[in-house]
Amino acid sequence: MSGDHPGVPGIEGTPFSAGGRRATRDESEDDKNAAAGGDAHGRSLILASVARDARLDTKFLLLVVMATAIATLGLLQGSAPVVIGAMLVSPLLGPIMGIGFGLATIESNLIKRSLVTLAAGTLVAIVVAALIIWLSPIQDVTPEIRARTQPTLIDLGVAVVGGIAGVYAIMRKFSGVMVGVAIATALLPPLSTVAFGIVTGRPDFAIGGGLLFLTNTLAIAFSATIVARLNKFGPSLTPQHTVMQVVGIVATLGILSIPLAISFNNIVREIRARTAVQSELDRLLARGDRVDSLTVRMEGDAITVDGVVLVDRFASGLNDTLAARMRARLDRDVSINLAQLRKQSNAAAQVEEQLSSRIATLETRDADSGAILAALTVGGLVPRERVLIDAQARRVVVQRDREAEGERVAAAVDRVMASAQAAHPQWLIQNGALSDAAPEEAAATP
Repeated sequence: MSGDHPGVPGIEGTPFSAGGRRATRDESEDDKNAAAGGDAHGRSLILASVARDARLDTKFLLLVVMATAIATLGLLQGSAPVVIGAMLVSPLLGPIMGIGFGLATIESNLIKRSLVTLAAGTLVAIVVAALIIWLSPIQDVTPEIRARTQPTLIDLGVAVVGGIAGVYAIMRKFSGVMVGVAIATALLPPLSTVAFGIVTGRPDFAIGGGLLFLTNTLAIAFSATIVARLNKFGPSLTPQHTVMQVVGIVATLGILSIPLAISFNNIVREIRARTAVQSELDRLLARGDRVDSLTVRMEGDAITVDGVVLVDRFASGLNDTLAARMRARLDRDVSINLAQLRKQSNAAAQVEEQLSSRIATLETRDADSGAILAALTVGGLVPRERVLIDAQARRVVVQRDREAEGERVAAAVDRVMASAQAAHPQWLIQNGALSDAAPEEAAATP
């Protein structure tokens, strides 16, 4: 059985084939394992499954390409559901778990295999994402992209807990848990962000995305190592090996925590600055005025504030006054750029609504007038100058001389007028005598 599972330490005294070390156990160790539940066989199956998921093959690369394409398109259009869909594929979790279990058992072959697979997947993901972004006409910075450029200690904590949950899911075969781990510890979206930074010439985005990917990768791998050791994977390791593992993990995470702590501190400073700006602005604005939008950015030691406020009356010197108060409160250089827009009163809104309604009514009447005129003069039976239109009263008078028209023409004109009347029932279309032309023209609006 042991020879069928690469990366598994020896079972019942049989050396293991695909690991970097030949680990054996004496009978007393086997007895202990049997007393503890005889789960050595289960551990061998778990390690075999981890080694299988860490292989570099066509299936793995195809999943990386598809997941990267989904993640990149989701980032470009700012769609969180699409990005989550890419997370669910999560092909890179396999080699990362392989690294973690390989470190726990000191299996050099498993570690090398996992590192090669992870490096290949990472390179393919960045290249595919860069190609999609380069071909895309949309290269705007969306909230989904920006959210992956400032990793913090919170992201490290999420990745550590997610890695622990992932190892537990592997050992207990809980596939549903791995779905949550894949979503919580995103791997491909940060790589797409790296590609976005490279293509668009934004090194800060590339560095931020790379730091987030590195954070999630190391945290998951080290969590897998710790949990695997606690579950007696690699029982033949000496205390010195254990100490080396613990020191290496702590040192690596400690170094990684430095930029994450700096980023976290910057975010906290921005939140505090925004709160301070909001409170001071509320004091300066008159009753009923409100903030429509507000953006606070930390640029080194300086603070830049942009926004829009809706006011009843324009406040002269609002920007200067707010900047002076913020400098005194935060002891920093503050730049304020607030645009004031006048609010619309209820009366003004009603007048505008009535005016819009009136304009719409007039436009409708003009359209009806044109349609009625076209219908009445079709075929030239009724001359244009004999059609008098009063759009205000919605009345149309057709001046006729029935004796001069003759019976057949008069009947045809009657049918034309009846058709126009049926099409426009809200209008009054009637006959008028030629002798009434003068008074009708005086009263009508052509």
